[in-house]
Amino acid sequence: MEPNDPQLRDLLREWHTPEIPSSVEERVLGARQSWWSFLLHGYVRVPVPVVYCLIMLMIFAGWRMAVRSTSSVPSVPCVADCNHAVAGAC
Repeated sequence: MEPNDPQLRDLLREWHTPEIPSSVEERVLGARQSWWSFLLHGYVRVPVPVVYCLIMLMIFAGWRMAVRSTSSVPSVPCVADCNHAVAGAC
């Protein structure tokens, strides 16, 4: 077949697409849900590597917060002569 075939070009000019039935949109798209129904019953597809990265990020953030909370207790001794049960309460 030649790229500039005149018979094919003429045939394509004569060809008309068939009419699309109105039920095609309903079959393809389905019934439209309200936004609150989507929030309760809907889902969003996320690639597995993105989920793994989010899980690792949450684990890392939890670990950093745990390390920070244990190391943030001040180890400054009391200046006053007091006997607190909790270290660093002064």
